Amino acid sequence: MPKITRPLTDTEIKKAKKKEKTYKLSDGKGLYLVVKNSGSKFFRFDYQLNGKRKTMSFGIYPEVSLAEARKRREEIREGLSNGIDPIESKKLVSVDTTNTFESISSQWLEMMKTKWSPVTYAKVEGMLNKHTLPIRQIEMSKITRKQILDMITKVQNRGTLETANRLLNNIERIYKYAVTYDYVEHNIIADIDKQNSLKSAPKNNFPALTTEKEIKQLIEDIKEYSNDFRADSSTALALELAPYVFLRPYNLRFLTWEEVDLQEGTIDIDANKMKTRKDFIIPLPPHAVDILKKAYLISGHKSEYVFPSPITNLKPISDNTLTQALKRLGYKDKMVPHGFRAMFSTIAHDNIQYHGHHSDVIELSLAHIEPNKIKSAYNRDSKLKHFEERKKLLHWWAIWLNS
Repeated sequence: MPKITRPLTDTEIKKAKKKEKTYKLSDGKGLYLVVKNSGSKFFRFDYQLNGKRKTMSFGIYPEVSLAEARKRREEIREGLSNGIDPIESKKLVSVDTTNTFESISSQWLEMMKTKWSPVTYAKVEGMLNKHTLPIRQIEMSKITRKQILDMITKVQNRGTLETANRLLNNIERIYKYAVTYDYVEHNIIADIDKQNSLKSAPKNNFPALTTEKEIKQLIEDIKEYSNDFRADSSTALALELAPYVFLRPYNLRFLTWEEVDLQEGTIDIDANKMKTRKDFIIPLPPHAVDILKKAYLISGHKSEYVFPSPITNLKPISDNTLTQALKRLGYKDKMVPHGFRAMFSTIAHDNIQYHGHHSDVIELSLAHIEPNKIKSAYNRDSKLKHFEERKKLLHWWAIWLNS
């Protein structure tokens, strides 16, 4: 009696965990799910025609759902009954690999690499790799608006509205690039009514504490963090330094000893690591220097990073480390690492009458770009612009935090 295979369920597929070796989960009638030892999952279909066994891929899960894979299986089985080999029939469809979405998007990314910070490049590349699988191997001239919208809708339905909007915007930029270099004749994204096709993502600012009472409690909690939670030294010291230098989280995480001058009391970051793509120097208050000296005793002789990962000295702390630390302290939905920037900006602007430094000095301390393009064009100062004023402002800020 032939063995009866019990069909798979979506729950089983979702719960399928990676193992030391790659394994298969059968759905029956030649269709099965492959679970790689890396954790990735994809559908494959085995069939036999003219005495030969063949295998073809149906795509990566969850971009290709179980229902979609089954539908494809039945279509192919019907074709097989008429002697149609799906692999050979697929070969008859000519695809110019130089004009696929994958090829052209890679060229566009390579061009943008010189214009973006490494963190921005990594985010956009990761977003495209993760969400554009259904169209990556299709010639751009053959991609339809419906295929684009179906793909965007899937992202929206997962609840990631902001990602869906950014994804569509980046796809449009890729189409503009393709039109410019004659890969396609028309930017089909321009025909999509974004306002009515996409859900609106709520615009939320980064959670931040901005009142004196709240900030006082936060600083006290941060000082006790390592004692209360037996925290890793890198995490505790990075969290302690964050309020005094209010760097963007990426720059704080990837801070290297090469960028720190403990004798001069500065942090000097190269333009290619900055969101603004401009060199940036921070004059450190004495308290910040003391924190960095503690960090040097721990990581200065074993890692290039000021705050190395507790797992390996070859990498910095992860992007979620400080967020989780603040959550443990009870600041979930109240404060995030990026919030230290808003905290400084709010207090510094509210206290100009006391520290005496105008808004331009405050904005330069945050490494913000001059929003007025005309004014910016005539004001190409070096990274040392208002250095002494910024030094005094950060000294005032440190005293304010500690008082």
